[in-house]
Amino acid sequence: MFYKQLIFLFFISIQLYYSQQPASVWYDTDKGLPQNSVKDITRDKYGFIWISTENGLVRYDGNNFVTYNHLNFKNNRFTSFFGNAKKDTIYITTAFDENIALISKRNVSILSHQQGCLQRVLRESRSNLIFTKNTIDDKFEDEDFFIYFGKNNYYHLLHDGTIQYRNNKITTLNNLCKNYISDTFCFDKTIFIICRSLKKIIKVSANRITYLDAPEVFFKNDTKVYWSQINNQSFIIQNHTLYRIHYECNSFSLKKLTDYDLNKNSLSSIYYDEVNNKLYLGTLSDGLNVIKFNNFHVSNKSDKSYENIFYSILPFGNDKVINSLGDVYNETGLVKRYHFNTTNHFFLLYDTEQNILVQRRSGLVRFFKQSDYSKRENLAFKNEPSRAWKLRNYCIVTVHKPILKSTLSFYKDSCFKNPFLQFSIPNIVTSVQELSNDQWLVGTRDALYSIEGPLFIPKKISSDPLHVREITKTKDRNLWIMTQGNGFFLYRKGQLIKMPEDKNGYLLFSHTILEDKKGFLWISTNNGLFKVLKSSLLQYSEDKKTLPSYYRYSKEDGFNTNEFNGGCSPGAAALPNGYFVFPSIKGLVFFDPEKIRSYYPNNFFLERVIFYDSKSSIIGQNINLENNFYKAVILVDVPYYANRANLVIEGKLNGCKNEKWERVGSDGKYYISNLEPGQYQLMVRVLTSPKGKYIYKTININVKHLFYQTLTFKFLVILVIALIVFTLIKIRIKRQEQKKRELEEIIAIRTRKLSQTVSKLEYTKEQLRKESIQQKKLLETISHDIITPIKFLSITAQKLYETDEHDHYIQKKHFESFYKSSVEFYNFVKTLKEYAEIYNVCEKNEQYNVYEVVEAKKALFEGAAKEQNTLIINNIKNPTYSKNNQNVIAVIIHNLIDNAIKNTTNGVIKLSTTEDSRTFFLEVKDTGKGMSSEQMNYYEKLQDNIENEKLVLQKYSLGLHLILQLLMMINGKIEFKNNIPKGTVVSIKIKKKYD
Repeated sequence: MFYKQLIFLFFISIQLYYSQQPASVWYDTDKGLPQNSVKDITRDKYGFIWISTENGLVRYDGNNFVTYNHLNFKNNRFTSFFGNAKKDTIYITTAFDENIALISKRNVSILSHQQGCLQRVLRESRSNLIFTKNTIDDKFEDEDFFIYFGKNNYYHLLHDGTIQYRNNKITTLNNLCKNYISDTFCFDKTIFIICRSLKKIIKVSANRITYLDAPEVFFKNDTKVYWSQINNQSFIIQNHTLYRIHYECNSFSLKKLTDYDLNKNSLSSIYYDEVNNKLYLGTLSDGLNVIKFNNFHVSNKSDKSYENIFYSILPFGNDKVINSLGDVYNETGLVKRYHFNTTNHFFLLYDTEQNILVQRRSGLVRFFKQSDYSKRENLAFKNEPSRAWKLRNYCIVTVHKPILKSTLSFYKDSCFKNPFLQFSIPNIVTSVQELSNDQWLVGTRDALYSIEGPLFIPKKISSDPLHVREITKTKDRNLWIMTQGNGFFLYRKGQLIKMPEDKNGYLLFSHTILEDKKGFLWISTNNGLFKVLKSSLLQYSEDKKTLPSYYRYSKEDGFNTNEFNGGCSPGAAALPNGYFVFPSIKGLVFFDPEKIRSYYPNNFFLERVIFYDSKSSIIGQNINLENNFYKAVILVDVPYYANRANLVIEGKLNGCKNEKWERVGSDGKYYISNLEPGQYQLMVRVLTSPKGKYIYKTININVKHLFYQTLTFKFLVILVIALIVFTLIKIRIKRQEQKKRELEEIIAIRTRKLSQTVSKLEYTKEQLRKESIQQKKLLETISHDIITPIKFLSITAQKLYETDEHDHYIQKKHFESFYKSSVEFYNFVKTLKEYAEIYNVCEKNEQYNVYEVVEAKKALFEGAAKEQNTLIINNIKNPTYSKNNQNVIAVIIHNLIDNAIKNTTNGVIKLSTTEDSRTFFLEVKDTGKGMSSEQMNYYEKLQDNIENEKLVLQKYSLGLHLILQLLMMINGKIEFKNNIPKGTVVSIKIKKKYD
């Protein structure tokens, strides 16, 4: 029994003295709380923290406080939570029990009627105090209490120590103090009462009382108990230290959480979040204190900041590291000093016998392990070594002074005598790593080189300038190149592959990498420590499609600074006990990677929207926005209590022009503005795993249409436009058809005109042909007939020339013959001239008065007629209109009157016209000597076959030949008959001409 107690006390002592490095944050009315009295704290089944205050209920998601104090409660002074969080039924009453609120489905509602357990609890509250919580400062005397665990599982704790189970007395406890209820707490459905006089904890269960042992601290006079039924958590405070009570198999243990001074802050509520390793402390006047327990431990040399700047370190023993000064540190601080007095803090290394080599002045110093690093050996070099490495069986030294050009020297052992290989590298060498046998990667301040035997000529790998900080080889023999300003790279299969950056670009300045047992890489930078799955980086190097998920640790997780140091060798240490150690500018960071959690949310909710107008609303998963809404903010509620910089929320609005995933801020606010009316769907996803797994949720967004923006209106508009277009098309078609008909008519008219023109041309051609033939005949006749008179004139002139000048009779006779022949020749030529002029007559279609034409000709020939004692009578009606060629008609009338005057003496010449619908008739009657039958037959025969008949101009009148030609031109006919008693009647028949 004694040994058991020793073991028990030893276990308790370990729990009492073990604590984590906490980070404390206070929240009050300046930081989101509606009031500074935090009465109670609990967590619902969805992961939200609920806080009870005297000015409303508050829901906390790790970043935002949402206050519920506008629900028409009679007062907003809330008390303690009770109910069952796992069943999503959390109850709370306001002061004086005026209202009961139900917290369910992440919201608060007023409970109008009570049922079941609530009804039973409220009925008991009339005569007993409902015991759901035991606070630090509560004083209970002469009060009876009711504890409700279930429908058939409830207790009464009376002020005299009587315990009743389901209204049946179990026992009366006599050794309890008057305020024993202040020392009472519960686990699950079991009641525990601290009995200080007996130094026992009384266990109360159905029909049974048990006395249990417990650590001595339970029975101290200053020990105070806190218990919350809804959280099923119990705590004690003793000597300003807060412990959490653990109970298992009738055994109690305590875990120290933090130091807490009750005199400084009036503690009213406690909740410990095991998942996120956070402690929530509510006070009556100072608000809410959230304490985060971290598994990172920062080890410092002193309180002087410049002495806590660390660079290269080596593992030293199971749980310690040693730096180039010879100082040994564990997670608590400096534990030993060897005083190496080095002049270079950027490198140190072990040789094959675990001796430590550091730089001092122009050489290296070896401190021997066998002498506990008290004895040393100086190693001289021609030039001062700037860095040294041990790779497998080789030792490598680089020298770059006095010029910025390095010389790498390879030695087969750590004696550093006679290097077996030396070559020069441009610029300063910062890191060397073995790639394979006789092949190395060398990093400098401006490039990455590969060197391979047997030539050992540096070959530049990086095309762009690259300031290499360190080259690290992981367990799978992959090489990772850390740079300053360019991020980090994977060198694999002869390719240098750049890894993606984090969202803030902190990985651009990467220092070194350590790999843990679970396949995560830990990367130190100038701004935080990053953790990423190596497999996700290798996957990215293959397809570039899936981006790796980086998790960043910062000061919020327990560091003194976010700036880690790099550019040294080694840049970090993996200890035999599993711990990792990274140097920073404010201490050495120790941690066990197996105990460091990466926090990812389990769920999120899309159910709250901030509207900037009064008409927009949200109903279920549908957001209805007004047409002219200014903007709306959709709140992505994610219960997440770690560093929200690691919370990855992305949104994509389907239905808009730019459908792509966009990063949502850590405050979870997705802004919507300038949306056209229509239906949209917002898809939101939250990263829930380092392997890149997401949770997806959607919410529908409807932006209302104005009347003219609705589908019905658009359909009507389209229909009207279609009708208009159809009508226009129809009108257009009709117009086109009309135009077509008009064009067809025009074409027909023009075709007719063209046909007429062609006919006319053919007719004209025929006429020209006939005229040509007539002219040819005329020329032949003239050339034949003109010879005789000319020859006669010539003979007469010759005879006149040969006649005796004194023979006047013969001369007179010859002159008379000459005169008559000249007159006949003159008349012949004159008639020939008139005949020739008919071909110069132009056709005119104007309407004219035939009467006036005849009158003009009458006036012309009146003198000649008087000499013949002949009268010309115009019997044509005035007016008589015609559209036949006026010039042709005038020439015909002229020649008919002329012939009539020549053949009429002491007579009368009459001109008259008649007409019908198609023919115009012109008639000339004279009382002259008339025409012979032979002449009439000649002209009529000539008229019918004028092309083929030979012209006899000397025998017959040339004027009638002219008339026949003219009549042929105007489709006319001439008829001859004898006038009674004497003379000739010439009738001209001409077809009328129309437009």
